[in-house]
Amino acid sequence: MLRVVTFGAKVLAVAVLVGFFVAGSSASPPKYVYRDVALVTISGHGTVTSKPRGVNCPGTCRALFVRGTHLSLRAVAAPGWRFTGFRSAFCNAARATCVFDMVSSHDCVGGACPTGVFGVRARFVRAS
Repeated sequence: MLRVVTFGAKVLAVAVLVGFFVAGSSASPPKYVYRDVALVTISGHGTVTSKPRGVNCPGTCRALFVRGTHLSLRAVAAPGWRFTGFRSAFCNAARATCVFDMVSSHDCVGGACPTGVFGVRARFVRAS
């Protein structure tokens, strides 16, 4: 219901509308979705893909994921190369899979990254 109220020469309909929207906006505040970055660097020749999808490196070597995502990175060496391992604050092994939850920020290998960045280096060397 809209009422137009006049006070002298001024119309106060706007104040009535503002009051309507303020009183009518009793819904809960919006929920924020925080996202963090998975950043993969590669030395040598090979690919690193992620589950859930997002990283497909080389090419797409960084992707945004909802904070708390259970991320799995998988490395595959190119022909004539072999995978020697992942290196990061949470994956330091020669396994072809690096699995972690994006729940706290980590520094990137080889330099500092902003908060919310999960950095992983994948190393491939020539097969002998």
